[in-house]
Amino acid sequence: MIRKHFLTLALVVLGGLGLAVALGSTVAQPAAARGNSPAQLGDQGWACPVLLGFVHCLPPGTSLKDASSPSLTALVFDTDNPNATEAAFLGMEHVLRADVFEKGGRPPCPQDPPTFEYRDLRTTDLNIPYYACHRYDSSF
Repeated sequence: MIRKHFLTLALVVLGGLGLAVALGSTVAQPAAARGNSPAQLGDQGWACPVLLGFVHCLPPGTSLKDASSPSLTALVFDTDNPNATEAAFLGMEHVLRADVFEKGGRPPCPQDPPTFEYRDLRTTDLNIPYYACHRYDSSF
């Protein structure tokens, strides 16, 4: 009986450690780029397209167009100029590919009023197979 509880506890601890490592690695890259402008990020190999009126900078080697990434984190700036050297940083936007989002039980988006839900980007002018969650208030 004690052995069974020990194994269960070990699995819970190891699972928690794995989650912590996974979350740390997904947040580290965009956080390192904070304070940069769209122009600086573009010079470093980031793609910074204008999406729905704002510049969204994506890490090098990633793209929303081909839907190859199951998830991405973009840095969003309050400008429609991807070459801007100065622009207010609005925050991060986390996107999940539609199939991943739908299989994952439709996670909440607690940081983004007014709906606090991921937005289906297939229903926008972008028509890309992703759901987006802003890590800032995008109700403006």
